[in-house]
Amino acid sequence: MTFPDMPDRDPQLRSRAVIHPYERSRLTLAICCLAITSIVLLAVVIAALAHFADFLWFLFFILLIVGFIWFSHRLRRARLLGRAIKVTPESFPVIHAEFIGLQRKLDYGRSVDVYVADDVEGKMTMTSLLGTRVLLIEGGFAADLQQEGPEPLRFLLGGYIGALKARHSQLALPLAVLGAMKWTAFINPWILPYYRAAMYTRDQVGYLCSGSLDASLGVIARLTVGKEMAPEMSPSGVLDQANRVGQNLLPRLSELSEDRPHLVKRYVNLVAFSARVRRADFERFQACLNENDQRLLRSLLVQSPHSRQVGTTPRLHSARWS
Repeated sequence: MTFPDMPDRDPQLRSRAVIHPYERSRLTLAICCLAITSIVLLAVVIAALAHFADFLWFLFFILLIVGFIWFSHRLRRARLLGRAIKVTPESFPVIHAEFIGLQRKLDYGRSVDVYVADDVEGKMTMTSLLGTRVLLIEGGFAADLQQEGPEPLRFLLGGYIGALKARHSQLALPLAVLGAMKWTAFINPWILPYYRAAMYTRDQVGYLCSGSLDASLGVIARLTVGKEMAPEMSPSGVLDQANRVGQNLLPRLSELSEDRPHLVKRYVNLVAFSARVRRADFERFQACLNENDQRLLRSLLVQSPHSRQVGTTPRLHSARWS
């Protein structure tokens, strides 16, 4: 099996342009929140403990939590050997070749276990914690994407590999420890904005890996309305709904408790990103809209953080984005 025909070096995938404009600031906010929460928790513990030996027992308890988290994730990976099929050159040669090719394209060399299962929540899930990196794909979903050509599958796989490279799960361990101690309710409002921005970055990486704006938007449409209805989903309706979501307070409030943005907002963000980095793709998308929809799109672009950077030349960065 040969690797997919894709260039090994893509300057856009090695530039700061691939990162959503909000991601770095929201990561800084999340880290500050975690640091303050940890300091407060430590101060409360120290004040409550009478002796230094009690403090050592508390540290031992934290280590036990970390050990339990590590073991549970190892156990989950071992359980997959019995209920899912690992992607190898022999079991799923097409998916394996695409994944290896995208790893090379993104210059990500760490080992990732990829499995295919019959039923997966959200179609695809990823775990990256304490050296365990597992990607789980729903078999029927992957088969449907392969029938439409390589671009849709590259969009999803490339996005997940990009998330691993950008270390979007770098907060997972402290959050898991605080979750075990029932403290996450205090910090989620400050952490979730980072994960929503990271999802935008993941979509942007996936789009550049796929090389097709239509295929990337098609995957988002499929995740929104399903396989059967996705071909009937009109960009006009999406743009109108995204505009109402942006103007209505309740949809924005409902998003605050989620770790990922509304799918209509992901759709519009990808269009805005294409206007920033691949103008030809954007102009082809815009040409398919009527005059009213084009006005609506321009209004949405003005609200997008990408609008401030349209037309600028991405500054090349090192192989690692963050």
